[in-house]
Amino acid sequence: MSLNPNYAAVSGRQQATSRWMITLPGQFNRREENAGLCYWRQGLTLWLKAYGTEDGTSVEDRMLRDRANVPSAATDITESMEDGVSRLSYRLSETRADGVVVKGLYSFVHGRHGQAMLAAYFGDDSELETARLVSASLSYTA
Repeated sequence: MSLNPNYAAVSGRQQATSRWMITLPGQFNRREENAGLCYWRQGLTLWLKAYGTEDGTSVEDRMLRDRANVPSAATDITESMEDGVSRLSYRLSETRADGVVVKGLYSFVHGRHGQAMLAAYFGDDSELETARLVSASLSYTA
């Protein structure tokens, strides 16, 4: 699997932001855009966006908000809390304007002073487990 030589190649444990770390299994390209950090390789694209805590909103209140915003077409909805970090994730297939169906795993992760959203896009279900591993690796460091 070849990467784009015009972008940085990264793998393993990455300090994505000052408060969030992510572990990438294998080599991915990396770029920063206004929409957030993008990690990609053939078959899998990951978008990571980190935020503050919205005027001190609690982890519980942020999770309630995220639960209320889960699309009705979402499947495989999971929630967990471990070491003060709460997670909500779900799968969703979306049809682009060109008719191509893109599968996604969306994860919302909340720590005391920050939150992150990870969107993993893949065309083939064979990438789902990798997307789940990356999502589960997202950790709060501050």
